[in-house]
Amino acid sequence: MESSFLTDLSLSLFNTIPDPFFIITEEGTYLEVLGGTERTLYDDGKPMKGKNIYQFMEKAFADFFMQKIRETLSGDILNCFEYQLATDKVDLPTFNGPGGMQWFEARMYPMPNPYQGYRVVTAMIINITERKVLQKRLRELSYLDPLTSLANRRYFMERIAEELEDHYAKGTSVHVLLCDLDHFKLVNDLYGHLAGDAILKDFASVVHQVLKHTHTIARLGGDEFIISLVGMPTTQVVEMSNELRLAVQEHQFMYEGISIPVCSSIGVAAASTLSKDIDDLVGWADKALYKAKKQGRNRVVLFEDGEGL
Repeated sequence: MESSFLTDLSLSLFNTIPDPFFIITEEGTYLEVLGGTERTLYDDGKPMKGKNIYQFMEKAFADFFMQKIRETLSGDILNCFEYQLATDKVDLPTFNGPGGMQWFEARMYPMPNPYQGYRVVTAMIINITERKVLQKRLRELSYLDPLTSLANRRYFMERIAEELEDHYAKGTSVHVLLCDLDHFKLVNDLYGHLAGDAILKDFASVVHQVLKHTHTIARLGGDEFIISLVGMPTTQVVEMSNELRLAVQEHQFMYEGISIPVCSSIGVAAASTLSKDIDDLVGWADKALYKAKKQGRNRVVLFEDGEGL
């Protein structure tokens, strides 16, 4: 039995809602285009009524959306999914919405009875771009060291795991540099913790200037920093580590008009066939750093495979 629920009252109600509501046939023709009155979120989609999706959408997106319609009809359940759409690529006579790339959530459901003689789905579309932007920002903040604006330990460990996968799958070289500032406690004791914070932020800037092509720079905590270098031979990594050490030594660290001398020690370790464990790789760099301090600080030490240190 064919159903029709668009009375004057229901039509009026649908046209007051901010989000668009569609009735779409299994062949992709839009029988009804309702709602979508919030122009800060949506273009006016009413011109889509009576047209097939392939007439106003790019083929790749139309194929994707038609697959969702088929899934919804075959499953006979609510089908919720998200997608990105470049709204200026939709073939409409007028663009009066937010424009650009937007994120949407679709809530699609099969109608139990034919509508205007067609097997159809209903689809509510919700603009979730603001939510996606907020989620992205929160994710970025969860990976950020608030003092230096470098990555934090959590981000580094996730990133190094990906880099090591490439190392073992493709043979890409991976090195870890663990470095800290020599006698940093003395800086805090003599000049105060605000001076120490200023030096840590300045140190982060120096690292960025020297290691422009590094994949990851992170602050582990305190005055300890960890860096990964990918795709470089060990000799080059050691050279760059010494370049960083000298740049720190020669940089003029200032706090309230006072010049504070700063040096750094760096331990270097290369990913090895001896272990695929991330903690082992970081541990080797830590042992090399310990040796650099033991030998007098302000130096770079490379961990050698099998070395007891």
